[in-house]
Amino acid sequence: MVHYLLREPKSAIEKPYLILLLHGYGSNEQDLFSFAEELPEDAYVISLRGLRIVGTEGFSWYDLDFTNGARMVDYGQAIEAQHYINEFIEEIKNKYFFDQNNINLIGFSQGAILSFSLALHNPKKYRKILCLSGYPDPELLKDINMGEDFTQLEFFFSHGDKDPIIPIQWSRQFKSICEELDIDYEYHEYEEGHGINSENYYDMLNFLR
Repeated sequence: MVHYLLREPKSAIEKPYLILLLHGYGSNEQDLFSFAEELPEDAYVISLRGLRIVGTEGFSWYDLDFTNGARMVDYGQAIEAQHYINEFIEEIKNKYFFDQNNINLIGFSQGAILSFSLALHNPKKYRKILCLSGYPDPELLKDINMGEDFTQLEFFFSHGDKDPIIPIQWSRQFKSICEELDIDYEYHEYEEGHGINSENYYDMLNFLR
C-alpha cells in the first residue's frame, strides 16, 4: 500500500506544479512534510513514505548494512525505489492534475541520493531538484547517458560541514558532476551536522520561489 501526505495548492491556479518530498533513512513521510505549509502556494506538496521498515516508526528507500564497519548499499533495492517513485508520479498525475513539465524533488540524505539519480536518469521529467545532506552515488550513476539534454534541470545542494553521517567531501562531488554536464546548480555549506538549519531552510525556499 502506498502511503503519502498531501498539501494541496493554497492559491487558485489553473495548472499547479508538483513538489515531491523524499525522506531519509529511518525517517518517514512526516519528517519533511513538517515544512510543507511554507512551500510555494501554487504547488501540490506530496511527501512519500519509503518502501522498507526500519525500527518501529521508520522507513527507508533501500537497506544499508553497517555490520562490517562499512556502509553496504543494496543497489537492487535502490533501483527498485527509483522505479517506484517514477510509477507513483505517473499514477497520481490524473488525480491531482499538476503541470507535467514542472515536477520537482526535495530529498534528504537517502532521499537526496535518489533525487539526484532520478533527475539524471530522467532529465526531461524533472525540473528543480533539492538534494539536502546527500551525495552522488557512483554506482547509481554509472549508466547515465552523458549525451542527454540536461538543460531543464536546476539543482540545489546543501550540506553540513560537521555532518557525521555523510562526509562533506562526498557532497562536494555534486559540483564536479554538474560542471561536467553543464547543469545549473547552487551549492551551499552550513555550520550544521546531518540536518537542516535555518539558513539552509531559507536558502532552499528562495531557490524554490
